[in-house]
Amino acid sequence: MEENLKKPKRKLKKTKIIAVIGVIASIIIIVSLLSVNTRPYIKVSQVSSKPSKYNNKEIQVIGIVQDFTGENFSLTEDEYSIFVEVNGLSIPNEFEDGVQVVITGFFNSPPSILTASQILTQCS
Repeated sequence: MEENLKKPKRKLKKTKIIAVIGVIASIIIIVSLLSVNTRPYIKVSQVSSKPSKYNNKEIQVIGIVQDFTGENFSLTEDEYSIFVEVNGLSIPNEFEDGVQVVITGFFNSPPSILTASQILTQCS
């Protein structure tokens, strides 16, 4: 009779261990998926200081719009600047010189050109 009491405890312990392992594995998977899909914003100065680091890569750059004439423009930070090619991308209505934006696109250097695939402006 004592043997019958010990067996359910073992099954219960195995079930708890499997459940804990499952929860830990789920957490690891969620964290890894979030870190893969998260790209930090890079400053114009960072890209300008080490253009070869970002060459031929998709990046998200934050900066101030300058010399906007309806399409292409410069993305600036202090004395640093990157030329942004829009290539028919839809420009947000709030877009104008002096506005801070985030541009997602492929960077090529030299020359320092960011070909935009997305433009994000701050909501008012």
